[in-house]
Amino acid sequence: MKSLPWDNNDLGITFSITAGRITIFKTTVKALGFPPYYRFLLDAENMQFAIECCGYMSNGSHSLPGYNTKEHYDIKSRDLVRFIYQTCGWDTTSSYRVKGKIIPERMMVVFDLTAAICI
Repeated sequence: MKSLPWDNNDLGITFSITAGRITIFKTTVKALGFPPYYRFLLDAENMQFAIECCGYMSNGSHSLPGYNTKEHYDIKSRDLVRFIYQTCGWDTTSSYRVKGKIIPERMMVVFDLTAAICI
């Protein structure tokens, strides 16, 4: 696990197992164009997690909350967070932050879970 400094302009996501929460940074949502609908994708074999823009009828579709004055969006998904922690072998007493990379042609931000920063 890497211990890198964090730039608040980075695309990012945080996982917290104690809260069963995924925190999506506003920079990430902005890079996606504040989509009305998105979905999570997980490639457990390659340790990749993604947020992808999608339509409201797409499998796994979630709606983005309306106007948000905070710098992040909190999504409760205890089962998904537990699965990610188990898959990555993360310490359940810690939270983890991961930098993302925009893939514009796929309208998604991809996170390399092997590069998670323990916070």
